[in-house]
Amino acid sequence: MEGEYENKYASGHVKFWHYTSGKCLHTINEVRTTLNVALNPEGTKFITTGDTTEINIYDEETKKKLNTLEPSDNRNKMDGHHFRVFAAIYHPEIPHVFLTGGWDNTVHYWDDRQPHSIRYLHGPHICGDALDIDPYNNHILTGSWRKKDVLQIWDFSSAEKIKDVPPDPMGHTQLYCCQWLGRDSILCGGSDLNLAKVVDRGTLSTIGQVTDLSQGVYCCDHDNNSSRPLMAIGSLKQIFLIKPEKRV
Repeated sequence: MEGEYENKYASGHVKFWHYTSGKCLHTINEVRTTLNVALNPEGTKFITTGDTTEINIYDEETKKKLNTLEPSDNRNKMDGHHFRVFAAIYHPEIPHVFLTGGWDNTVHYWDDRQPHSIRYLHGPHICGDALDIDPYNNHILTGSWRKKDVLQIWDFSSAEKIKDVPPDPMGHTQLYCCQWLGRDSILCGGSDLNLAKVVDRGTLSTIGQVTDLSQGVYCCDHDNNSSRPLMAIGSLKQIFLIKPEKRV
């Protein structure tokens, strides 16, 4: 529906809102803490993750659950998560395929037609919406809530790490969120230093930042519509909207 957006709550509710009227159109009650919602590129399905290991798949039109994906009972196979799942994103170009990440230091590849994950990479400790896929170069971006190797770039096809983004000279920021910002930049934010910043993809240096926030940055997004995108960062109970002076 035009003008509709989805929101998830720690209570386990997934609500669908009409953003111009402020009317709640539909509510799904998951019996868990729901931590992420991701819509497929076609707009026909969405997935939810939470404080359990299950990945729920829903039909976007009817809001009915289609399937639940989870690890198998085989202890010798790593085909699903074992702790909370904080991040999820569909691949923008490959139908049915999506990634998830969480507390168990893994990022899993899923096909929404298969009951278990089909592949995984090991390393990122994801504690928020800190997982993204670059459609231009087929690279994965991960942000970890830890002291070292917090921002990393991976090759989607091979699941091999390409590089670690060096720490900022100001000090370490433990990341809760990150995403690609167009072809040439990265947007990320977190706690400790309580900042959000934009990183140049080529030089891996910080080219812009918002600092001295009273709390950590727990979410970020951008409109992806121009060379000067409107960015949004969430900290405590506030949403800050940022427009860069120069092209990023």
